[in-house]
Amino acid sequence: MGVFSRSWELTKMSFRVIKLDREMLLFPLLAGIFSLLFSATLLFPTILLEIIRSSGDSVALSVVDYALIFVSYLGMAFIATFFNVCVVFTTKTRFEGGDATFMDSIKFAFSKIHLIFAWSLVSATVGLLLRALDQAAQRAGTVGRILLGILSTILGMTWSIVTIFVIPAMVYDDLGPMEAIKKSTATLRRTWGESLIRHFGLGLIQFLFMLLGVALAVLLFGTLGGMGGTGLAIAIGLTVIYFLAVILIFTVANNVYNTALYAYANGS
Repeated sequence: MGVFSRSWELTKMSFRVIKLDREMLLFPLLAGIFSLLFSATLLFPTILLEIIRSSGDSVALSVVDYALIFVSYLGMAFIATFFNVCVVFTTKTRFEGGDATFMDSIKFAFSKIHLIFAWSLVSATVGLLLRALDQAAQRAGTVGRILLGILSTILGMTWSIVTIFVIPAMVYDDLGPMEAIKKSTATLRRTWGESLIRHFGLGLIQFLFMLLGVALAVLLFGTLGGMGGTGLAIAIGLTVIYFLAVILIFTVANNVYNTALYAYANGS
C-alpha cells in the first residue's frame, strides 16, 4: 500500500473511531474550559506584575515576568497533555478491540500523571526559551531581529514536528519525556510522508468546512436577521455550535490519526 492510500485509510479510520467513541469530543472541550479557568486564576499575578512594572524594578520584573510565563505555559501544557492522553488511550483501546468509557480514559490519564507532569515541564521550559529568544529579537537591531525571529520560528516548528508522537509514545510504551521524544523522532522518520499528508489533508478539509460555516453564517444572518434580537441570537448560537463542532472533530481527528500512524509504524 502506497503512502497516499495508507493515509486515506488512516483518515477514514480516524473518523470511524470518532463515530464509535463520540465521547472523545468532550476531551478537547474540557481542555478548553479548564484552560480558560486556569487563565482566570492568573489574573491576580498579572495585576501584581503590572504593579511591579509601574514601580520600575527591572530585576523583580524580570523574575516575576518569566516565572508567570513559565507557570502559564506549564499549566496549559499539563491541561492539553492530560486530555490528549485521554484521546490517545480511547483510540488505542478501540484499535485493540475494546471500548473505553469516558471515565476509563480519565482514570488512565490520572495513572500517567507523573509522565504528564514531566512532559509539561519539558514543554513549558522549551516554550519559555523560545519566548526569551523572541524577546531578545525585539531588543536587537534590525538584522538581529530578523535573524533571531527566523531562528525562533525554525526552532518552534522543529519542536512541534519532532514531538508529534510524544503522547502516543507515553500511552503505548509508558515512556518519559526524553525517551518519548526519541521514539517520536524515530517514528516520524518512518512516517514522514503520511504525517505530511495528514497535516495538509486534514488541514484542507477543515479549512473547507470553515468556509462552509462562513457561508452558512451569512445565510443564517440574512434569513433570521429580520426577526430582530431573537433571530440574531439563534443565528449566533447556531454559528458558534457549528464552528465549535468543526474544531472539536478535527482536533480529535488529528490525534486519532497520529495514534493510528504511531501504532502502524511501531507494530503496536
